[in-house]
Amino acid sequence: MPAVPKSRQTAIVLQDPVRAWLVSVRVLVLRLAQLAMSVFIEPWEAAGTTLKAALAKMDEMSRGEAGLAVENNPMRRHPHVLNAATNLLGICFIIIGGLKLTNQNSKTYSDEIAWAAAFFLVISIAMSYFGVREGIEREWRVRIADWSFLIGIAALIVSMVIAAYQL
Repeated sequence: MPAVPKSRQTAIVLQDPVRAWLVSVRVLVLRLAQLAMSVFIEPWEAAGTTLKAALAKMDEMSRGEAGLAVENNPMRRHPHVLNAATNLLGICFIIIGGLKLTNQNSKTYSDEIAWAAAFFLVISIAMSYFGVREGIEREWRVRIADWSFLIGIAALIVSMVIAAYQL
């Protein structure tokens, strides 16, 4: 087979419209890939590095005289768990009330699961409140508060997912 000159090879490729379109799309994607990397990836990498440095600095500042981080003290978690559990309990009641007002509670199990989430969140609220009130660190109370809070969050998420799919 005789060798085709380069000028003729280009003409052959351009004669096939589908192939010419694919070549132009490939070139466009390769040109835009570099732009996409500089616009979407690199700023997030820089932001992540900055955030990591800021968090490390905050961690150093939060260390007390004994060198212990404040986050590791379970008694310091009680106010945060109490606040978050109270807010999530309100969301449970919004789900339950909204389904009841729209007469959709008979069509879904979402309200029953929201009641279960409310139960676990109330347990978490009570344990956190007693921890804040007494100021005495009791390991069993911290564990009950944390685990009931996590179970309540999981049940609330399941309730919302069921409501979204069944309604």
